[in-house]
Amino acid sequence: MRKSLKNKLACTLMVLLALVILSSCGEVPDVEGGELLKKARDAYSSLESARVIMTNMQTDEAEQEFVFKYDEKGILTYSYVGKSDKTSYAQFNNGIESFTEENGKVTHLVRGDKDFAAYSKDARHPQADKGLIIYQPQSVKKAQVTDENGTTHIRHEYDMEKISPELDEGRATAFYADYYFNKDDELLYFTETTEADVEGEKKIYAYKIEITEKNAVERVENPVKTD
Repeated sequence: MRKSLKNKLACTLMVLLALVILSSCGEVPDVEGGELLKKARDAYSSLESARVIMTNMQTDEAEQEFVFKYDEKGILTYSYVGKSDKTSYAQFNNGIESFTEENGKVTHLVRGDKDFAAYSKDARHPQADKGLIIYQPQSVKKAQVTDENGTTHIRHEYDMEKISPELDEGRATAFYADYYFNKDDELLYFTETTEADVEGEKKIYAYKIEITEKNAVERVENPVKTD
C-alpha cells in the first residue's frame, strides 16, 4: 500500500492505518481487476484539481480531507485537514509558503526554509498522484471481480507476510481493498479495511475514500487559523 503517513504528516494525507509494502524488483503481472485500477490511477494523476474525502465507515464521519489544484504553471496548492481520537492536523501549501497546525501549534514556513517542500506536476505530492489509489499486485493474496447490479466490484485481499500495516494499537491480521466502478469503468470510490488483534479482541478499521470535484475546485482555502 502506501508508506507510513504518520511519520510524514507535513507532506502527506494522514492515515491511521497506513501500510508499508516490502520492496520488490522486476515486472509484476496484474491480478484480477488490475487493468481497471491502472486506468483509474492514471486518470486521477491527470486531474488538475480534486477533493479527496476519507470517511470512517463505522462512524460515518469524514475524518480526513485533501484538496488540491494546479495553477497554469503546474505548481500545486493543497490543503489537508485530519483528525483522530488523539490528534488533529491541518496544512496549507501554495508552493510559496505553508501553514501547519498540529494539535493547536501553528508553524509557518516559506520557500527557502529548511523543511519547506513545494510540489508540482514534475514533483508530485504523494496524495495528488496515482499512489492514492492502492494497487500492489505483488502483494495481493486473493483477487475477485464481481458485477453488482451494474457496478463492478474489485476486491483485493493482501498477503500479511508481504505488507506491514502500522496501527495505533494491536497487530493487523488482514487487509482488504475494495474498488467500485460504474458501467463506464469510472471509479466511484474505494474502501480500505484492516482487521486487527488488540489484546485478544478483534477490531475492524474501515475507511471509504471518495474523489470528488474532479477538475472543478475553484479555490483551495487555508484551513489553518493564522491570527
